[in-house]
Amino acid sequence: MLGFLTTSIFALATACIFGFAAYKLGFFNVHLSTNSAASVTTATGSNPLLVILNAVPNNVANVMTNNSMVLSIVFLAVVVGLCINTLGDKILVLKNLLIDVNNIISVFLSFIIEKFSPLAVFVLITRTFAVYGINQLKPALMYMAIVSISAIIVFFIVYPLYIYLLTGLNPITFMKKIAKVALLAFSAAASSAALSLNEKTTVEELGVDKDISSFILPLGMTINMNGTAIMQVIGSIFIAASSGYELDIQKILLIAILALIASVGTPSAPGSSSIILFTVLTGMGFNNSATLVAYSLILAINRPMDMLTTCLNVTGDSATAVIVAHSEGCLDKEIYNS
Repeated sequence: MLGFLTTSIFALATACIFGFAAYKLGFFNVHLSTNSAASVTTATGSNPLLVILNAVPNNVANVMTNNSMVLSIVFLAVVVGLCINTLGDKILVLKNLLIDVNNIISVFLSFIIEKFSPLAVFVLITRTFAVYGINQLKPALMYMAIVSISAIIVFFIVYPLYIYLLTGLNPITFMKKIAKVALLAFSAAASSAALSLNEKTTVEELGVDKDISSFILPLGMTINMNGTAIMQVIGSIFIAASSGYELDIQKILLIAILALIASVGTPSAPGSSSIILFTVLTGMGFNNSATLVAYSLILAINRPMDMLTTCLNVTGDSATAVIVAHSEGCLDKEIYNS
């Protein structure tokens, strides 16, 4: 968990620096709607911690019937999950019921995303360009460029330094061997699709003990979403700037915290990161009409970003496995260096 958190903090710091710099330089100035920008209201007020406090619900029934309280639902889900895990076999009925409901929702969402999202995004983007013109495409391309730069820095600088500083091993060897896993994740845009190859590479080519690999990599596939967190931070900054919201350092840091929380709950499926992005937006109170237009731009162009950030996710999982195996004396250095 400490390894996952370390890489996430560096990834979020990179995203905050580049995202805030782009915001200050005016790269994200779209101004989709001057009318809606004038009616901006945020949930943060004068105290940015209010968002975190509001994540703790005082009425469970109200949370489950209000689409604007997504963070409260995440908090409630974490608490219920931890309680079920503590009770173990004493709570089998509810556990099985939740598993069945999860399977039903996964099938339904997969159908909606695969069958209807292309048409829905086409309609949203057609309306956006028809109303506001093609000039809105330039800031959207800047969003893609900033995400790409941040992801490349984390991939080629942060991960190698992470390996070298904590193990003393040659990070170039790690990058060469993990490249095929990153390429598979890039093509599939899903961490789950690259899991088996990641396990095989981490054990057979990087020398990580199989027990450590089989525990860390599936866990990391679920909760270690560095690339997803980068996309959500920069995406939130882009949408806020496009919708007329004012941002400062406090709000950027709060966006990073919410992105970290949201990325932990992001499913390892194509397109899921842009959907979970809406959790961050609602948590920050970015909810005017221009927000939905800017969000539609993100949905339309996010497939390449999804592919790129997935590379970071799987590479971070393997890097953490190497770190943990080295710290536990379970790393075969001859295999790693071969």
